Amino acid sequence: MTGPRQNNNPWILRSDIRLAVVTGLGAGFGLLNSIPFGYYVPLCTAAVLSGSYGNSMKLSIQRILGSVMGVLIVLLFSRGLQLPLPLGLGLALASVRLFGGALGLQVGYKVAGNIVIMGWLVHSAEESIWGMSRLFWTAFGIALSLWATRYVWPSGTIPSLHRRFASFIDELINDFRLESIQLEAEAPNRMSTTQRRVRRTEILQQINALRQQRDVAQLELGLNPENHPLHQLWTELDLLISQLLSVLDGLRGLPSPVQSPPLIKELHLQEANVLKHHIKLLAGLASDLRKPDLVEKQCLDLESLSELSRDLQTAAQQLTATLEEHADRAGHDADISPERMRQIVLRTSLIEHGASVLHDCFPGVARSKPVTAIR
Repeated sequence: MTGPRQNNNPWILRSDIRLAVVTGLGAGFGLLNSIPFGYYVPLCTAAVLSGSYGNSMKLSIQRILGSVMGVLIVLLFSRGLQLPLPLGLGLALASVRLFGGALGLQVGYKVAGNIVIMGWLVHSAEESIWGMSRLFWTAFGIALSLWATRYVWPSGTIPSLHRRFASFIDELINDFRLESIQLEAEAPNRMSTTQRRVRRTEILQQINALRQQRDVAQLELGLNPENHPLHQLWTELDLLISQLLSVLDGLRGLPSPVQSPPLIKELHLQEANVLKHHIKLLAGLASDLRKPDLVEKQCLDLESLSELSRDLQTAAQQLTATLEEHADRAGHDADISPERMRQIVLRTSLIEHGASVLHDCFPGVARSKPVTAIR
C-alpha cells in the first residue's frame, strides 16, 4: 500500500503570494502618495507581475507602449482635432488598432483603448494631468514588478537547470571512469549490446528532459535571450555533452582492450590517464555549475578550469606521441592483426577527439571562440 500521494499542484504558489504582497504594498504607496491616481500601481502590478522575469518584461513593454500610445492618441483626437465625440472616439479607437498592430502589440492595445475611452469620457476635464500621472504610476508599477521578480522569491528555474547540467555531467564522468577502468584492467568486461542500448536510451531521455528545462529557463532571461551570456553558456554546454556522448558511444562499441604486448599495454595505460584528465575537467565544470552565484556571475571559474584544460591537452599530446612512436614497432614486433591495430588507433583517436572537444567547446576555458560562434 502506497503512502499519501504528493500534491504536485498546490492551491497557492509562492508567485501568487508575491503578487498579493507586492500589489498590496504598491496600492498602499500609491494611495498614500500626494501624486494623484495612485490606484494605477496595483492595476499595473497585477497585470505584469508573473512567475518569470522574461514574461514580466514582455508584459511590461506591452503595457508601457500601450499606455504611451493611448495617452498620445486621446490628447490628439480630443484636444488637437476637436472632432465630434462619436466620430473622434471611433477614429481614435481605430488608430489604436492600427498603431497597435504596427507595433506588434498583443495586449498593449487593450490598455491603449481603455486609456482613450477613460480619458475622453471620464477625465476629459483633466486629460493632461491624468495622462501624465497614469504614465508615471504605470512606469513605477513596472519597475516594482521587475524588481520583485528578481529579489522577492525569485524563480529557481535557472539554478535548477544548472544543477541538472551538473548531474548530467556526473553521468558522463561515471561513463568515462568505467572506460578508464576497462583500459587498466587485465581482463576487462565489456557491456553487452543490450546494456549499451539501454544505457543510450537512458542518456537520450535525460538529455531531452534537460533541453526541455532549458527552454523553460530561457523565459527568465528577458528579451532577446539568444544574446544573454547564460543562453550562450547553455548552448555551449549542450554542444559539449552531445559531442562527448558521441565519443562514449564510439568507445563502448569497440572490443575489450587486450593488454599485450607491453607496448600496447603502456599505450592503454596512457589512454586511461587521458580519460582521468577528462574526468577532472568535467568534475571541475560540474562543481562550478552547482555554485549559487553562477546566475549573477554568468561565467565560469576560468582560472582553475583553464589549468585543468591545459593539463588535459598536455596528456593528449603525450598520448599522440606515444601512439606514433610505438604503433609501428608493436605492429612489426608482435603478432597483431591489422584489424586489432585499427581498433587500437581508433580508440586512441576517440580519446584524443574527446580532449579536443573539451578544449574547443568548453565554455570559455580555451579563451577562444567556441565552435558555436560566428567565425
